[in-house]
Amino acid sequence: MSHPDAGPSQPRAAFQGYWMAPDGAGAVPVWLVAEHGVVALVAPGESPTGYVDIFRVPTRQARVTSAAQRITVTVGGQSYPVLARPRGPVIGSALGVAGSTAHLAGVEIVYGAATAARAGNLAADASAFAQQGGPAFLAAARRSGARVRRAGYGVVLGLGLAIGLLLVVVVTMIVVASLP
Repeated sequence: MSHPDAGPSQPRAAFQGYWMAPDGAGAVPVWLVAEHGVVALVAPGESPTGYVDIFRVPTRQARVTSAAQRITVTVGGQSYPVLARPRGPVIGSALGVAGSTAHLAGVEIVYGAATAARAGNLAADASAFAQQGGPAFLAAARRSGARVRRAGYGVVLGLGLAIGLLLVVVVTMIVVASLP
């Protein structure tokens, strides 16, 4: 997908990704664009430029959140999630199930391989997010006045670790309390 041309005199930041269209069309290639106080979601379509606006609003009317490889822009109560790699979450979930099943079955080599593959999948998601303009878009949207919130992989992994440790403590307390 080529970048929608704004001309040389219009600075912009854009995130190239895939919108998970609500009509069941699947992953639609799109651009999230922040420029001159405006945030837009632009998709290939029938127009003189070859692109159509899904929305185009002043940045102050948009709420931008980002977690891991996804940027979600909420406009007028409607959310528009855009992923850097639409297959990333699917691959991650499948590897998680495979790893859990292998662990329960006692096949530790498969469990280890699935865990390593999940780490590789996360790295590929993070790399795609950076290469496709995620950080630049978030910075430009913030500079333009949009409310921007970002939880990167460090935060997501930290929360997962904290929840895991909490579960271990709770299970340990229950086991100790149930001992005679």
